[in-house]
Amino acid sequence: QVLRSFGRHGVERGEFSLPIEVQVKNGMVAVVDSMNFRVQLFDRDGNFEAQIGASGDPGGGVYRPKGIGIDSEDHIYIVDGELGLVQVFDRRGQLLYRFGNGTSFGRFLLPAGLFIDRNDRVYLVDSYNRRVQVFQYHAIQKTGTGAQR
Repeated sequence: QVLRSFGRHGVERGEFSLPIEVQVKNGMVAVVDSMNFRVQLFDRDGNFEAQIGASGDPGGGVYRPKGIGIDSEDHIYIVDGELGLVQVFDRRGQLLYRFGNGTSFGRFLLPAGLFIDRNDRVYLVDSYNRRVQVFQYHAIQKTGTGAQR
């Protein structure tokens, strides 16, 4: 039984061109909208909240999104096959940091997807280097003198 449906083909908010993956966590629905070069964020009812990336967007741009994950702090990890990176955004779509692109450990080429477990370990499929790499996210602790990892 279908409970709900949202979206249709197109380029506007709430429209998709080759959606390839969805993640749902803490009331957020994140959809990889591959051929529109973006990830769209919705609430649980399918109402548009934010967009990450756009065609031709150089700063924090998403060129060929292939996978997505959400950690325990609602950071959104986007695998970009074109750039060979994982880019990490906050729930508002602001770029926090990025990592990857290389052949040494801790770097990767042609990333194809990722999974984040309940302990915030990030399992990344590193296609070109024929391996899976595991990373650990460490939350930022706020203290009276600032932030520390």
